[in-house]
Amino acid sequence: MTEVVQRARSATDHVYPVDMVRALTFGCVIAVHTISTVNAVYSVPWNGAVMLLHFTREAFFVLTAFVLTSRYRLDPVRPRPFWRRRFLLVGVPYLVWSVIYTGLGWVTAPVPATAELGVLVRNIATGTAWFHLYFLLISLQFYVLFPLFQRLLRATRGRHTWLVATSAVLQALTYLWLHDPAPVGVKAAVLPYAGVCFLSYQFFLVAGGVAALHRAQLEAWLVTHRRWVLSAVVVTGLVAEGRYIWSVTHGATAEFAADVFQPVIAVWSVAVVAAIYTVGVRWAMRRDDGRLSRFVERASDRSFGVFLVHPTILWALTVAGPTSPAAYLPAPLSSLAVYPVAVLGALAFVEIMRRTPLSLVLTGKRWMRTPRPAPEPMRRAEPVGARS
Repeated sequence: MTEVVQRARSATDHVYPVDMVRALTFGCVIAVHTISTVNAVYSVPWNGAVMLLHFTREAFFVLTAFVLTSRYRLDPVRPRPFWRRRFLLVGVPYLVWSVIYTGLGWVTAPVPATAELGVLVRNIATGTAWFHLYFLLISLQFYVLFPLFQRLLRATRGRHTWLVATSAVLQALTYLWLHDPAPVGVKAAVLPYAGVCFLSYQFFLVAGGVAALHRAQLEAWLVTHRRWVLSAVVVTGLVAEGRYIWSVTHGATAEFAADVFQPVIAVWSVAVVAAIYTVGVRWAMRRDDGRLSRFVERASDRSFGVFLVHPTILWALTVAGPTSPAAYLPAPLSSLAVYPVAVLGALAFVEIMRRTPLSLVLTGKRWMRTPRPAPEPMRRAEPVGARS
């Protein structure tokens, strides 16, 4: 009985470092979207900043695999209940927000009424209703494959180093194939949709799953070697920026030079994710019931809803072009001003929606019903003269 209780408790333990990782990652993804939306796509300085912030994409998939593997690490997942829950919490918001963002796209660039349904269906099928919905579509693909993924991790137990190494080589080859300035033939047809296929990021899913199964050893190593981790961030960041500058000076456009599909970005992303998780572990070791801990946990809980809605705020601040609010300030003040508006506006929206029946479809979280106060117990009538 004790073993069963321990297994159940272990399966439901909250991984507190993930709260910090999720909060920091989603804060950075709003930054990359703000910079990309407010500034010109051909800007050399801003694309240089965006290149370093591209780690958020890979971090998403490491985090997804890490959390799921941690939760189901003791027993094989039951596919039907698992799929039912995951498609409810992610699939429903994906469909709803695909419709919303497709509508916003029509406001910006109207399409004939006869083509609207076809555009909507294509957007849902390809995750292209807006620039951030690829993450939800790939998450859904991973949920479908997760029972098989779990079997792979179990089958390679004791050989996870080889699994990660093989996956890394395949990832490097994939990025080399995808990073092409002038694709032709099949590649030209595939590249526009490469970002919405899980195969484009398989290494980060594998790395997240393996890390979850070796969490104790990983955390001990990261804390003990945190100076190495910091050094890796500095070195890989300099290499990534050096590669970017070299590409631009040799004729590449700034947008292509900052492309996420590059081996150098993969290495940089691994270093940054390791560093952020180290920060999360250190924070978890010192967390208490104070204001900072509550803020981090609350930000983590709201992060998915913020991710879903924040592009609508960026769109509203920039849709009018030269007369939009974001255009009144020069760079970099425009980005610095828009960023907090996007963050705070998205947080306010999520806080409101979480308290309504629309919470599930718009934030991926269940409705936070305000508990009713317990009724006061009725007092018995006291006999006359009892207090005399």
